[in-house]
Order: sequence, then structure tokens, then C-alpha cells
Amino acid sequence: MKEYLQVKDLSFSYSQRKVLDKLTFSVKKGELVGIAGPNGAGKSTLLHLLAGLIAPERGEIIIGGKEARFLSRRMWSKKVAVVFQEVPQNLELTSQEVVSMGRLPHLGRWQREREIDEEKVFWAMKITSTTVFSDRRFSELSGGEKQRVMIARALAQEPELLLLDEPTSHLDVLHQLEIMDILLELRAGGVAIVSVFHDLNLVSQFCDKALLLREGRMLSFGRVEEVMKAEEVAKLSGVEFLETTHPFSLRPFFMPLRKIKNEVFRGKIHLICGGGSGSPLMRELLEAGFYLSLGVINQLDSDEELARKLGIPVVQEKPFSPFSPSTMEEAYRLAQKADFVVIAPTYWGRGNLPNLDLAERLVRENKVVLILEEALDSRFDYTGGEAQKKLEKIIEEGGRVVKDLSHLLLFLEHLEQEKEKRDIV
Repeated sequence: MKEYLQVKDLSFSYSQRKVLDKLTFSVKKGELVGIAGPNGAGKSTLLHLLAGLIAPERGEIIIGGKEARFLSRRMWSKKVAVVFQEVPQNLELTSQEVVSMGRLPHLGRWQREREIDEEKVFWAMKITSTTVFSDRRFSELSGGEKQRVMIARALAQEPELLLLDEPTSHLDVLHQLEIMDILLELRAGGVAIVSVFHDLNLVSQFCDKALLLREGRMLSFGRVEEVMKAEEVAKLSGVEFLETTHPFSLRPFFMPLRKIKNEVFRGKIHLICGGGSGSPLMRELLEAGFYLSLGVINQLDSDEELARKLGIPVVQEKPFSPFSPSTMEEAYRLAQKADFVVIAPTYWGRGNLPNLDLAERLVRENKVVLILEEALDSRFDYTGGEAQKKLEKIIEEGGRVVKDLSHLLLFLEHLEQEKEKRDIV
């Protein structure tokens, strides 16, 4: 299908400040393109350019095969509808009258609304769930209700290109999904849609393509499956994201980890865990600025899967298999590089007992080994007490017990302070 909207080498500046720099992308009819980026990335400026409200400093915008600068305002308003985040606050018109304004480009001078115009207004209000307050004054509506009315006005316009600036802001989850369903319906009807979204998951779950903007430059543009990767979206805000797959859409889904890039490095921790015991530790320790390694752990274990998604080095063993000497030696080499070893309260069986032998070997080599208190609970021991004996041996050799995660972080901070004092001396 031929591109309906083409943007070529588009640049724009306010005074001497470059806001957009050499953007090139295209949108076909029946495509929904999501724009994402941090505040100040140039997203709203791009929409103003596409809407013809400001002129480019450089580059071209082509709509329906014609350069936008040669389109008359009437022709432009027939082809392009815009819904901005800012909505009029004091319009003393009813909601239906506001929506009817979307039909003005289709009416001749002094021409009254026709039956087709009334039908389009009714349709637009029905699918945006605004008919219930069609007779209420626009100025009396809530922020979310006003936004839905403005979307209805744009739909009544019957645009070929629909531009939206965060159309789901101010809306609860139910109405967010309703708006996205509307956009999908319009897309299926052949409308080209370009929308700014604050929520990355709305882009990844509903859009065909994504345009990632940062500081006026295009980080990437393409199909969602190709562009929406954890390492790419992390560049937008400097926040690390956990990328997983949505169980229904099978598309990428992102959860922020609040770990800021370039955070001060606080050391390396080798984590001995399993069965989900390491998952809460991994997130907290990463956010605190520690680098992690993991193992030995069986493949398909929930801790192993999370570590892999977070990019944590993991020493793996085959599913449901005991840990082999070669695998344990690999874990030893990895743990040697760590500043600390942490033992989580996992279930101990014959298969994973070698992990405790590993910890004992390391503590004898003067590695700092920390055991979360709950790991000493006999209910976790399925080895007839052998695991308990090994844990006690680790403590005898110099391993330290900490009460819980918060105390672990405090203890690590204390060790850092002691190290700093020694370095000063």
C-alpha cells in the first residue's frame, strides 16, 4: 500500500534552539503509528507541523501525494483532523454542538447541516460514549469527558489522517481501552493515524509502528516488534525496563525497574537462589546499583528466567538435573569476580546442595558471604538436615547472617563505608 503521509528530512527550531532534526518516516492508510519519547523530545511540535499549524524550517510533508504547503486550508481540514492534549475550557456550547463543528469542512457557505452530517455526529458520539451528555454544556464536563468530546469532533470530520496528542490522558483504564478500540476501528477503515502516547505499552500493544524521539532526533522507526525493545525504550528516559511478552497479544510488554542508567556502581554480588527466592532480591539489588551474577540454577526456574530477561549472567544446569562438577566450576569462576555472595532462602534438595559447598569454598577464601536469616529455616531443608549442617559450617567459617533484604542493603552500605575509611587511611 502506498504511503499516505511522507515526512522527509523534517527540521524545526525555536529561535536558535533545534527542536526537531532531520526526521524521515512515512505512514500508510490503515496504519497506526505511535510516537513515544520523554518531555522535550519534540513530540507535540511534530504534531503541530503535521497539522499545518507551523511551517517546517527544512524538509517536506506530503499528504495524499501532495506537498502540504500547497494544500488549501479547506482541503487540509477535510483530510486531516487533530486532537491536542489541551482542550477549550469555557465553550458555552453543548457537547453535541462541539462535535458538530467537525462537519464544517464538509458544508458549503451558509449551508445547514444535512441528514448525513447528523448521522456522522451521532456515530462519532456513540463510539466515544459521549451521547449520554450530548445536551450538557461542554464547560461543565470533566477533563476526561471533554477529551472524549474532542475526539468525537475529530471523528465527525471523517479525516483521512488523524493526529492525536496523548488521547488517553485523563482517562481511566476502561475508557483508555475504549479509545484504543476506536482507533483500531478507524485503522481498519483505512484511516492513517499518528498519535503521541505517554504509555509505552499502549504503543507496543496497539500500534503497527513506533517512532521513538529523544531531544528532537529519531532514535528509531519501524514495526513495533522490531523497534520496541528494552534496550531501545531505555534510551528514551534513562530507565531500565523489564521486557516480557504479553500473554494475550504476544507483543512486547514493559515494566520499569526504576534503575537509572549511569547509577553509581556499588559492587558485584553473586546470588545463590532458586524457585523464585531470588526475584525480589534481583530487582532491589539492581536498583541499589549492584551488578549481579547468578547460579548454579536449573533452566526454566523462575529465577533463571527473570535473570535472563534482566541480562544478569547466569550459570545454568539442565532442567531437574543435579549440578555437575563442570557447572559448579563455572559458577566458582563467576562468583570469584563478585565482591559479595548472598544466599537466598531457597528450598534445598540433593541436586542443589553443591551451591552450599561453593559458598563454603568462597568464605574460606575470605569472600564475604551473607545468608538471609530465613534460609536457615529447617522447613526449606529436604536433605535430612544436611543442608542445615552446611549452612552452619559456612557461618562457622565466617559467613554472616542478615535478617532480611532491608538489613542486607544496610549491611552492604556499612561495608562500603568501612572500605572507604580504609582507603582514606
